[in-house]
Amino acid sequence: MTHQKHLTEQVFTLVDGLYSKGVSEVVISPGSRSTPLAIAFELHPYIKTYIHPDERGAGFFALGLSKVSKRPVSLLCTSGTAAANYTPSVSEAGLMHIPLVVLTSDRPHELRQVGAPQAINQTNMFTNYVKYETELPIADNSDTNISHVFDRVLQASQYFYGINKGPVHINVPVREPLMPDVSRTDLFYREQQLENSVTYNTDIEPLIGNGLVIIGETDYSFDDFDFNQYKNLTFIMDPRIDNRTELSHVVTTHDLIFMNLTKEQEENLNHRFDFIVRIGEAVTSKSTNQFLKRTTLPQILISEFNDIKTFPKTPDKIYVGDVKETLKSLFIESDYSDNVLYNLDKKIKSLIEDTMEDYTDEGRYMYEIIKNTYRTRRVFLSSSMPIRDFERYDVFNQLKIYSNRGANGIDGVVSSAFGVATKEDMTLIIGDVALNHDLNGLLMSKLENIDGTVICFNNNGGNIFSYLPQKEHDVYFERLFGTPLNLDFSHAAKLYGFNYHLVNSPEDLTEELLNQTGRVFIEIKTDRDDNKVQHNQLKEQVKDLVNDARF
Repeated sequence: MTHQKHLTEQVFTLVDGLYSKGVSEVVISPGSRSTPLAIAFELHPYIKTYIHPDERGAGFFALGLSKVSKRPVSLLCTSGTAAANYTPSVSEAGLMHIPLVVLTSDRPHELRQVGAPQAINQTNMFTNYVKYETELPIADNSDTNISHVFDRVLQASQYFYGINKGPVHINVPVREPLMPDVSRTDLFYREQQLENSVTYNTDIEPLIGNGLVIIGETDYSFDDFDFNQYKNLTFIMDPRIDNRTELSHVVTTHDLIFMNLTKEQEENLNHRFDFIVRIGEAVTSKSTNQFLKRTTLPQILISEFNDIKTFPKTPDKIYVGDVKETLKSLFIESDYSDNVLYNLDKKIKSLIEDTMEDYTDEGRYMYEIIKNTYRTRRVFLSSSMPIRDFERYDVFNQLKIYSNRGANGIDGVVSSAFGVATKEDMTLIIGDVALNHDLNGLLMSKLENIDGTVICFNNNGGNIFSYLPQKEHDVYFERLFGTPLNLDFSHAAKLYGFNYHLVNSPEDLTEELLNQTGRVFIEIKTDRDDNKVQHNQLKEQVKDLVNDARF
């Protein structure tokens, strides 16, 4: 038996084994050492391959694919620093329980730590972020060559779904020659079998009384949950929850509410409600999380995953497992109705709608984007200001969104958004700093012919820092935090084949402009200082309204 035969059996079994456990898409970054695996993926009849020349962007592109498909997605790269570039996306996947299957090709053992080119220590390199990691042996004539590989796939697949879901890493050392036998497609014979076990608690104590239910990002869709059945509960939803678009009774202006409550109002809420239930990830709103940290109400956390996240406050009770089954046992039907926060939510939305024409800041632009974007489009929001402005100015609750809120970083946002765009009509809303950070993410739209709209708020720097104490020290602020880039993104649009539009007023953001097909780039140039002034003006108006509310 030849080396080529052993190598082919090993890598083809690995690829087919991953397919059998749910991997139908792979993002490949070109390289030499990964040759046998890349060819195996390309030859597999049921796996879709994407080619991304930058590993950092490739990782986030795969992240976007997995977000929208809810399936494991594989990554493949060559040896050396190529693999290290996966670290940002793997860390995000680890925090958000996204099942990336990271395959790193490697030098064989005899070429490690001897000064051979393109060789770094790749074993356990993602150990802080992955649920499972292993290294395959060098392909040889061992009787266990194939069974060993499939055993490792079987072990890794335990983290593709369920309460332990998250990224895995398989390091694959490969000895030259690297070319597999392309005729051995007979090794692709396994059927795909998806296994998603349901875990839920059996010792749940039903909740009696009036409750606040804070819903952060979660895999549970709530499609089969009857919110109207529980009139004693007030539901507060993060903008990442799709069901907020279908409900009349849901609070989505909670960030503005909790940031403006007086001490007396907050104390009245503590007496008005009996408990708080938190579902899924922590919400985006800083003021809501601060309220949760301060309140004296007992808190119950429902976590889909074994990795329990107690932020912003250690809960009094934790249930791990299936959200649907947990809620069925936890909540009791009630005819009691408490509309105090619902009514305040409606008043805030009415205030924003009634006063928007008085503003010309980024908030007004965001309002027009939300108002005029078709409900059939999926919006991807960058971290920093876009997701915060979307939450504040979304009075319509019509659009469904994605965002990378595990590590809350700005890297890889463009790549993740175009991963989503492979499945849905997508609009990305992003700032100039974050866009520049992942500018080559636009390349995938061109290479893979992926349509999408990019809306860039170009305020010439890091706008979110204007709201932090650092701003008061202007002598240091611009250089260290404001970081003006002085970029004209019309050149980037042209480089990557986007149709470019410069918007000069909120009225320019029409339905026709915002819902075009093809690759569209919309640049909105704003002033950071003026933007802060106008944001604070609206905040003061909302503060007066909230302070007048009686709880």
